Amino acid sequence: MSSARTEKKQVPIRRGRFKVPDEPGAKPYLIGCRCGNCGKYFSGRRVVCLNCGKQQMEEAALSGKGEIYTFTIVHQQLPFALVEVPYAIVIVLLEEGCQTHGVITENLDGIDVGKHVEAYFEKAKEDEEGNDLIVDKFRVVN
Repeated sequence: MSSARTEKKQVPIRRGRFKVPDEPGAKPYLIGCRCGNCGKYFSGRRVVCLNCGKQQMEEAALSGKGEIYTFTIVHQQLPFALVEVPYAIVIVLLEEGCQTHGVITENLDGIDVGKHVEAYFEKAKEDEEGNDLIVDKFRVVN
């Protein structure tokens, strides 16, 4: 009897925020949408463009690079939270011109409005099949 071992996968902990490509060595990336009419980008999925009102939205890869628009430092631990305090909840203005939210868990002293940040991805935990559940975070870059 042979024990066929399945390959461990990286799976987004929340679908629709970022993609993990199937190609070996390919890195995860944030996804949003772009209007085929006016070219405006949005974080998350939309049916109607909030800029021109057209229904020509298509999925688009987002750079994950931008600057902090606003933030707050969290010191109260929530039950069942995957992230431990202290951490920052940030709103990031991405290079594409849209805003997205995220967390920063390291170098909290370096956080300020206007600081440049980039998205990165890490394992949060494993699922029942042993796959890595991946989360996205931001970090301050120089």
